[in-house]
Amino acid sequence: MNRFKLAYNLLRYQGIRFVWQRVGIVLRHRLGITRRTFTPRPWTEIRLADVVKSGVPTDADAYAEFKQGQPQRFLFPLGKPPQSPDALRDLAGDRQPEFAERLDLLSNGRCVYFFRTPSPESIDWHRNPLDDKQGDAKTPFHELPDFLVEQGDLRTLWEPSRAAWAIDLGRSAAHDQSCEAGATYWQMVDSWMAENPPYQGLNWKCGQESSVRLTAILFGFWSLADDPATSTDRYEQITRLAWATGYRVEHHIDYAISQKNNHAISEACGLLLIAYLFPEFRDASKWEAKGREVMQCELRRQIYDDGSYVQHSMNYHRVMLHGAILALRLSELAGKPFDRDIYELVGQCGEFLRQMMDPTTGQLPNYGNNDGACVLPLSECDFLDFRPVIQATHYLVHRERILPRGPWDEDLLWLFGLEACDAPERESAPPASTAFESGGYYTLRQAESWGMLRCHTYRDRPAQCDALHLDLWWKGQNILRDCGTYQYYVPGRADVEHYFKSIRSHNTVEIDDANPLTAATRFMWFPWSRGERREFHADTGPVQWLVAEHYDYDRRPHGVVHRRTVVALGDDQWAVIDDLLGQGTHRATVRWHLCDAAWEASAEHGSVMLETPKGDVGIVIASDHGSPEMFEVIRGQDERDRVQGFASSYYGEKLPIPTIEATWHGTFPLRIVTTIMPGTTVPAELEDVTGGRQRCMLRTPTGLKVLDLPEASRSADLTHLRCVHGDD
Repeated sequence: MNRFKLAYNLLRYQGIRFVWQRVGIVLRHRLGITRRTFTPRPWTEIRLADVVKSGVPTDADAYAEFKQGQPQRFLFPLGKPPQSPDALRDLAGDRQPEFAERLDLLSNGRCVYFFRTPSPESIDWHRNPLDDKQGDAKTPFHELPDFLVEQGDLRTLWEPSRAAWAIDLGRSAAHDQSCEAGATYWQMVDSWMAENPPYQGLNWKCGQESSVRLTAILFGFWSLADDPATSTDRYEQITRLAWATGYRVEHHIDYAISQKNNHAISEACGLLLIAYLFPEFRDASKWEAKGREVMQCELRRQIYDDGSYVQHSMNYHRVMLHGAILALRLSELAGKPFDRDIYELVGQCGEFLRQMMDPTTGQLPNYGNNDGACVLPLSECDFLDFRPVIQATHYLVHRERILPRGPWDEDLLWLFGLEACDAPERESAPPASTAFESGGYYTLRQAESWGMLRCHTYRDRPAQCDALHLDLWWKGQNILRDCGTYQYYVPGRADVEHYFKSIRSHNTVEIDDANPLTAATRFMWFPWSRGERREFHADTGPVQWLVAEHYDYDRRPHGVVHRRTVVALGDDQWAVIDDLLGQGTHRATVRWHLCDAAWEASAEHGSVMLETPKGDVGIVIASDHGSPEMFEVIRGQDERDRVQGFASSYYGEKLPIPTIEATWHGTFPLRIVTTIMPGTTVPAELEDVTGGRQRCMLRTPTGLKVLDLPEASRSADLTHLRCVHGDD
């Protein structure tokens, strides 16, 4: 996209406020203001006498005694973390590597990347050992570019500095893990600070990263303050890190605000954390005021009125909630709670996630950008399990539990104390078929299966090219899945990087081998996607349906509207009708990305039998235009500019999955019908009836089911869609 078109789209979609904020940031940089503000310095130049208020002792021993005598301002008293009760400790989680193994890795200077992959060697804070890339440790952070071939993926380089290791070490005593936690903790902190003097190198480049890192390190410090390894001089050391981080965040938080995403939430939380834990700082009151202002304004600005979130990402939704939960809890402990409407907004966010949750596994669709972040990994639940944040959010707002007891309750222990683990469980209905109109999320639920469809006219920038993507779950298995993110930067393989956010990695229909949107940058698509929910019938008994359409192809050279109808037929049986409404000759490819299991395919019948651990699932694709010209199942195809059949549940992990591709080339309009049935393959039999309508007959094991479909045209009266049960 050329510069003039990019500028036009930025103004049109992002607005003048965004452009003005970014212009101000660029001007400050070019005028040298940023360089003077963030002049690199050794840690010893941050002296207590320069940063604390008058009357606060500045001698190391006296200052440590002063901190030890301060009133409690954190989640638990200094040096006295809670003990996990036996009943909670006995609830096994599924996080891997297990706790003891992670502590053993840390004792050897190794960490775990993205809550999944152990580092193959000791930590080098500026090197990525997974692909042998090296970052810059010497240049001031504001002069470093985001994307360099020799640097590789910046998010991967940042991972050890997010300091999840500090939270593990802080939790070790509560889990009765025998390890030299204090010594290991200070070895890691000493190493990080020695290699990362203030404002120098890649690890200072992001205010959110700085805030997340400090949150974890302060958690570890508060837990290990009574450990013999925490000598009195350590108090001054940790204070230097806290002050340098607060200064870094406060002087560049405008950039985070301009992004309108969870960066601003994390950074506001960081300012509040520092202000509450270090009230002796001269800037503490200013940082607290700024943190409260930004937190309050951004939560109101970023959370939609149905609890969905501005970033269109399940994982970023969790990142935002972790920042909000911690900020609200610390403010409560300081006797300065936020307004009730903020609690209600946060509560709606938690309920949104619960409605998007698979009740068997606690997992959500891997929808939207996912950088592998988990700000508060306070339990032994796997990264993919959202029950910890759902339980904690509900307790924060209502002071009761909404989920049954489980290892996810450890979040309650650390955030609210032992009494929270014994709180009563609210009697609540399980997740149900629900429409989140403001965010554009729709769910249909049957006995053991459920689906989520995405249809939205974007008011905030899209994350991926995924209009009308459908996720489908059965018996806790993500049968039709989103492929995730993999990495934000893959040097030399722009095709791999692009695949994961393109239409080709989503369960929808591609027209004329083209993305409907243009990727202007790595994180910006233009024009913004437009969609409309036409019908939603979730209270019609055993049969439910949803009709939605998007208009991203409804412009030159395509001129095609994609209308998708998802029908929950009862008996955990599903039908998806894709109407491609246009004129002329086009090419249409429907894709279904499957869970990784054995399969048998028949191109002749357009069918796939997926052999999952919990039973077989049959998938059949048919059309009123006859058999597709191409039908295949692709798994792990990694050819340049022809990437297909991969998914990434954890950031940086690219694993093969079977993916169905069926392509038609012919005159539009075109109707494609996909059936998904447990245990059998059931083809759709399409028969023309009066007025351009069609009858779709499905001869299922539980009886004949007939869909009376409206005409495949833009002006069709959609209420003619009916589903009736018949007899063979």
